[in-house]
Amino acid sequence: MPFEVISYPLREEDPVWPGNPPPVQARPFTSIAGGDDANQTLLSLFSHSGTHLDAPKHFNDNGPSAYQLPIESFIFYHPVVLTIPLPEGGFINVEDLKPFDEQLKNADLLMFNTTWSQWRSTDPQKYASTGPLLHADGALYLMENFPNIRGIAIDTLSIGAASDLNATAAVHRILMGAHHGDGRFVIVFEDVKISEKLAFASRIYAWPLLIVGSDGSPCTIVAEFP
Repeated sequence: MPFEVISYPLREEDPVWPGNPPPVQARPFTSIAGGDDANQTLLSLFSHSGTHLDAPKHFNDNGPSAYQLPIESFIFYHPVVLTIPLPEGGFINVEDLKPFDEQLKNADLLMFNTTWSQWRSTDPQKYASTGPLLHADGALYLMENFPNIRGIAIDTLSIGAASDLNATAAVHRILMGAHHGDGRFVIVFEDVKISEKLAFASRIYAWPLLIVGSDGSPCTIVAEFP
């Protein structure tokens, strides 16, 4: 069966949330060229750069980290792609979601194609600092009406935006279950390569690094097609 990687490779120069460190720093620890027997690399990673997941722990102190979730939490069988082109700083609102109610009933992974990824390589600063985001009311609508949704992915640096920190905190808290007494949350995947053809995937696999104590993780996301 054909597979397609829909996560970006981690590079030190990739766009990051304003003020965050580089996504990855890879430094030689030993090298054959330097006279050592083998090449070994010292890696320094940031939990929320590149294609990554936000575990509930990110905005919910009582929420689990990725390593505490069952491995099947990262496999999705019913992806739905919503193409909602948005301008700089635009919101995905309840009104944008309601026309797709029927599609969302069985979805376990909702993938937002805002078309904002066009700026990732051509204007990284714009991509990182002024992108669109999911409105808190939209997040609440999804949480209250579509219990099968276990994950939400977006083709922007974050499900929030650096241009609106209050809205960013609000939407993350809702999705990560900080205001719910029933323990419900969704896993958020950010900075993902999303296109309409992913709606035809038979499975989406999203594998994080299982790091004890981390609130998020870079991940490799793969779409499997029938």
